[in-house]
Amino acid sequence: MPFLKRGAIFAALLIVLVSLVGNSRTYTYKETAVPEPVKLSPRLRALFEKTKILCFGRYAIELPQEAQLVWGSASFPSKIDIISGGIEKAKRTAEEKIAKLRSEQDTAEITYNGPGPIDESWQIRYYEDKVAKKYELYFFKTYISKGKLTFVLGDATSKGETESTVIARQLEKARSLRLRAPEEVPTEPGFCIEHGFMAGDRYGDSEQVNAGIYLPSFPDVTFSVSSNQNAYGDYDKAEFEQMKRDELSLLARIKGAQDMQGVLYPKRDVLREGKRDVQHWKGEESLIRRPDGTHDFEWAFVGTPRDVANPSSFGAAMFTKVEANMVGAAKKASVSNDEAVALWDKLLSGLKFRVKVPGAPEGSYFFPRANLTRLAPSNETPRPQ
Repeated sequence: MPFLKRGAIFAALLIVLVSLVGNSRTYTYKETAVPEPVKLSPRLRALFEKTKILCFGRYAIELPQEAQLVWGSASFPSKIDIISGGIEKAKRTAEEKIAKLRSEQDTAEITYNGPGPIDESWQIRYYEDKVAKKYELYFFKTYISKGKLTFVLGDATSKGETESTVIARQLEKARSLRLRAPEEVPTEPGFCIEHGFMAGDRYGDSEQVNAGIYLPSFPDVTFSVSSNQNAYGDYDKAEFEQMKRDELSLLARIKGAQDMQGVLYPKRDVLREGKRDVQHWKGEESLIRRPDGTHDFEWAFVGTPRDVANPSSFGAAMFTKVEANMVGAAKKASVSNDEAVALWDKLLSGLKFRVKVPGAPEGSYFFPRANLTRLAPSNETPRPQ
């Protein structure tokens, strides 16, 4: 009997071992930070038979032909809004902004409300209240009309800057802006925004962009990318480096949450978790499956503030079982574990810079030769200030 009991235990352990070996071939790493490839299923192979490149911010991504880009916010360096309508709508919007400022603060001061830096543009400059004026917090909004759309560029004086500094910067931004077709991918240096493109080869500004991907064949799957070039820029370099090692990395944040929540930490099946390189970005990933069948995948990279090639906060996420913008709301995931991991790897591998930026190694961008053109379209002339 003891022999039979030991034999049963051995058999059970063997089953577990075989299971673990199978998982390691599929969902672990063939070497540090390099995932073991997962074969695309027939329907995923069909999905990626024809691909295209779409751009957002300084990035571009190779996607299936059916994919649609869903825009989030973009800042370059301040938030860029888009409204429908031409220059007359822009003027009315500016007046509404002024009325709102005055209704909220009776000490709001509007110092300029008139033609913007180029044709078909309008600009307002203002202090939100007397405190803002005391501390020289001087704000700008420039409305640039391009056909049936108006781009709204925010700005403000920073420490040591004057009004003329921001006027010049807004002029440069306005002259660099042009319309862009939804799937046009420029090959010159600059920044892709929704419906537009801002050409330029200056990289000192803080940049943020958020975008998502929608796949009609898999409507419950969402994939998104978020980048903030200058996150944590207010921290001392030594303090940031310490935070980077101890607190900011994805795996450190997960471990911190587990330590804090203990037995209350949500149950999950870990499909793959560890260091993960995407191009030259040496990040980390966590691929889990929630008890309800939702796939919850995340990749994160912590770079260096003010380094355009290595943004200080950069990441991607993918969820399944999404319905009505709610994760887990769909009845079931449209992909299996194998398909979810394979799709994740395929999408991440297609994420690169659109064109080369300072410090970006070969292979990390789609277009190696840039031809900076159209900085100042010939039909737009600067206005005197």
